[in-house]
Amino acid sequence: MEVFIEIIVTIAILLCLVYTILIAIYCSGWVNTKFVFTEIKDEKPFVSIIIPARNEEINIGQLLSSICNQTYPSTCFEVIVVDDFSTDTTNELVQDFINRKNNITLIKNKNTGKKNAISEAIKIAKGELIITTDADCVVHEHWLSYIVSFYRQTNAKMIVAPVYLFNTLSLFQKLQTLECIALTASTAGSLYYNKAIMCNGANLAYTKEIFNEANGFEGINNTASGDDVLLMYKIKKKYPEGIKFLKNMEAAAFTYSCFNIKQFISQRKRWASKRFSDLNTETKFVSLIVYLFNLFLLIVPCVAFFNDSITFFPFSLFKLELLLFSVKCVIDFLLLFLSTSFFDERKLLIYFLPEQLIYVFYVVLVGFLGFGKKYEWKGRTINEK
Repeated sequence: MEVFIEIIVTIAILLCLVYTILIAIYCSGWVNTKFVFTEIKDEKPFVSIIIPARNEEINIGQLLSSICNQTYPSTCFEVIVVDDFSTDTTNELVQDFINRKNNITLIKNKNTGKKNAISEAIKIAKGELIITTDADCVVHEHWLSYIVSFYRQTNAKMIVAPVYLFNTLSLFQKLQTLECIALTASTAGSLYYNKAIMCNGANLAYTKEIFNEANGFEGINNTASGDDVLLMYKIKKKYPEGIKFLKNMEAAAFTYSCFNIKQFISQRKRWASKRFSDLNTETKFVSLIVYLFNLFLLIVPCVAFFNDSITFFPFSLFKLELLLFSVKCVIDFLLLFLSTSFFDERKLLIYFLPEQLIYVFYVVLVGFLGFGKKYEWKGRTINEK
């Protein structure tokens, strides 16, 4: 039994060390990621905005209104809405915008799913730059201008831009915002060192040329999700330094948090539904470290309940648990302090401690649920293979 405890303690300490180094690297990358907007005075590139939509009658009008109000010239971009077999009034609402604007197009998805919807839109897209967003988002009036300026400055093959939660009123929604901010900072921090681990298709840009060069979603159609991350992996293989993060709030897409636990779990199951073998090396490593460290934060007190004494360590297992959790809190707080400062959301840090306590259980639960490939999305039951 004592040998078993020694192994548990050793693994927990090593995981804590690696996790701390990892988050410290993301903090450094986040701080060093910078962008200064430069107005494009010469010929502006043509942009195609693609919006897959299924049963979005509540949201689609708000998104299209925000896109129609862009400071980027309307003659320099088009909007392609792809109806993914909606059963509500989504199409009628989009048609109303088409009647008033000449740069919006509505097409039907030939097959179900977001990847197919994006592929169909890209076939007819006229843009040099493709930007994807979700129908339940809203964007700033300078959104396009900032993305295009960044594209011109960096010549990036893929641009990962922020996705931010708004209308977060309840404690549950505020905790989701803290998680969203931490994920955004981790995404930017990893991309600063050319280590692509995450992105979000709700605010993603890439050239049409690179999409075709990478053969689109060919080879990654085994899951319903992955129109963003799995495509990013394909592009990274061809251009290891071609993926950049655009750190600017005016380039962010704003979306809603989940309103209840059922919706939240379904969303997380969808995010976690990708096969582990589909992930790249960096994402596998980070996923394992984060999951195992949180898992061992639960294992250590369980072991301590049966035997709290350890002969090779200067204090008890319960004190070790407190130390490991404290180290996690310190490094996580640093990341959130830096990132909430950028998002002007430091007031959310008052929820930091309850978020940390819940997050340990949440990570372990969602990781476990990821093994189940069945989930609900947009009124469909998806069963991943």
